[in-house]
Amino acid sequence: MKVKFSGSLLRFVNYDRTVDIDAESLGDVLRHLHDAYPGLRPVLWDADGSLAPVHRLVVNDELVTEPDLAMPLGEADHVAFLTAVAGG
Repeated sequence: MKVKFSGSLLRFVNYDRTVDIDAESLGDVLRHLHDAYPGLRPVLWDADGSLAPVHRLVVNDELVTEPDLAMPLGEADHVAFLTAVAGG
């Protein structure tokens, strides 16, 4: 599956906009990212281990407001992490 990054998150994943991951669930994706990119850990997750509120998780072009680690994913799925931008 494809995992996409943009904006300020790119520097924590070696500026790779897309990362291929073999995963069967959202939890697998998050565990892989946690292990593969140590610099991403304090940026993407808060102290409680939840996705930091300044980031948005999008699965197959749909915003996921309450991530379910058991959410099944397959090879054709794609996950994106976006940095939220406050309007003013």
